[in-house]
Amino acid sequence: MSPDPQPTEPKEIGLSRTRVEFVEVVGRLCQQLGLPRSIGQIYGLLYLSPEALSLDDIAAQLSISKASASTGTRQLAAWQAIRQVWVPGDRRDHFEAAGDLRELLDSIYRNYFKPKLEKGSRRLESLFASLEAERQAGVVTPDDYAFCKARLENLSKIENRLALVLPVAEKLL
Repeated sequence: MSPDPQPTEPKEIGLSRTRVEFVEVVGRLCQQLGLPRSIGQIYGLLYLSPEALSLDDIAAQLSISKASASTGTRQLAAWQAIRQVWVPGDRRDHFEAAGDLRELLDSIYRNYFKPKLEKGSRRLESLFASLEAERQAGVVTPDDYAFCKARLENLSKIENRLALVLPVAEKLL
């Protein structure tokens, strides 16, 4: 297994090595969860920033496009992970991280992961019905049907286990 890549050098804007590493860790975590890496990087940057940052500041410090910074901040704001703040004398939008990580995790779970899991459950039911219809119509061979049904049943077992764990996870958040 290769070692983790070294974080990029701090930008000339003044990111300390600690901030750069934190931004990279949160970015990779989001990427592993199936979210855009830039969302994690933006949140990591804002979380360790003592003052609110504009979209221009975020884009420059992370070396991302302003469009990517805008998209990421909109998504994070929708999850209530960050909030837009007013900076006297500046007409640009500025953002700061919401300080409560528990609220962030709860919001991401309820607004991102839970709907995806529910949609996956409905899709799995649809696949079972489709497979059965194909069996009855003679579209699939008995061997193909048995194979596909076994695989879908394995997915269903995983889904059922998740359904048992999710209420516990919700209470922890």
